[in-house]
Amino acid sequence: MSRNVATIVPPVMALLLLVVIGVQTSDALKRSGAWAARAPQTATPPADPYGRLDTQLSRQGVPLPADGIRDPLTFGRAPATTGRRVPRPTVAPAPAGPLLTAIVADADPRAVIRYEDRYYTLKPGDLFARFRVISISADQVVLDGGGERIVLKRPTKGD
Repeated sequence: MSRNVATIVPPVMALLLLVVIGVQTSDALKRSGAWAARAPQTATPPADPYGRLDTQLSRQGVPLPADGIRDPLTFGRAPATTGRRVPRPTVAPAPAGPLLTAIVADADPRAVIRYEDRYYTLKPGDLFARFRVISISADQVVLDGGGERIVLKRPTKGD
């Protein structure tokens, strides 16, 4: 007999707990107004979204002066008027040359060079951009840039 009671009590308790939770949830929903009866809404046609634009376009406006309007299909050209300052295009600065950032001097010397926002790890004989590495010593790197020799000195502390 005790064995039958032990198997029946947990499901009965779970069912009782489920009923209590359901009653509390429905009561809370009724008090919040989520389950309240709503009055039927009358169907009103929505206002014309383009009505205001139509009335503005149908008005007779003041004619615009022909010399004060620019062609929208030509980019950047303003109407030619006297007394206006026309900006001149700026010339881009010349690109900076290669910059030596580090040297590793051992049996196989390497150098780290920054050029045009890129870093290159190079050894003698390597090509990068338009330069060829001629030699790497503990204090400098010699480059050939189209027949022009460029010597990059090792950066010192404080530079």
